[in-house]
Amino acid sequence: MEIDEILDKWFDKTFAMYQEKVHPPRGVDLLMMGVLRYSRHCSITIFLLLRQEVKLSTMVLLRVYLELYIKLCWCSQIDQNTRKDHKDEVYDRFKRWDYKRLVEQRNLLNKLLEVTKDDSRSGICEARKKADGEMEKYKKQGLKCMPDMWQILKELPEKFQELYPKLYQRFNKAVHPDMDFIRKMVINTGEAYVCSCDVNEDIQELKLYLVCMSCDINRMIRDFYGWDSAEMQKEYNLMVKQLNG
Repeated sequence: MEIDEILDKWFDKTFAMYQEKVHPPRGVDLLMMGVLRYSRHCSITIFLLLRQEVKLSTMVLLRVYLELYIKLCWCSQIDQNTRKDHKDEVYDRFKRWDYKRLVEQRNLLNKLLEVTKDDSRSGICEARKKADGEMEKYKKQGLKCMPDMWQILKELPEKFQELYPKLYQRFNKAVHPDMDFIRKMVINTGEAYVCSCDVNEDIQELKLYLVCMSCDINRMIRDFYGWDSAEMQKEYNLMVKQLNG
């Protein structure tokens, strides 16, 4: 089977288990399904770009996928000594993630108010009021805002602490290009200036990152429900071996 067929198989299998076993879905279940569907869309799009050997756009999406991956790891890697039910604790972390969204949204709205002088100010004020109301609900539940990415990494196993900074720096230049990155798009061969059509990245390595994150996301969701991942893990190990040559 091709990589895209195996990725589809993993996501379809997880979705089928969800449809069969989760009745009725609770709030946390709906969020898990949202993560699964979004991840599937990302993985398909990334692979299609890699098939066409479009590396720069692939890096943009891998950067987005990586952030989702790390945050899901944080939501899933809870303290087993907590007095709460496992699913309730994961749900609380999803809420803290949403709390972070509201804080960032409110900060943006405040900045917009500073530069907006027309009738649209009333709409911005209304959006800020709505955000304040949602934030207040989380405060009353005693929830804290999700920490920033670097603090999240400190709370995760060591392999994640090393993975994010390494790949973040690598992929982030495609999302936020600096002058050094722009300069490298034009190459001086000594005889002429050649405009590069893409970045110098290894296609197989990018595929490996895609496969790794897709497998882990499916595994984390299955682990949350206590579902089996043995077959998927075998397929993953085989695919990694093939990609590493």
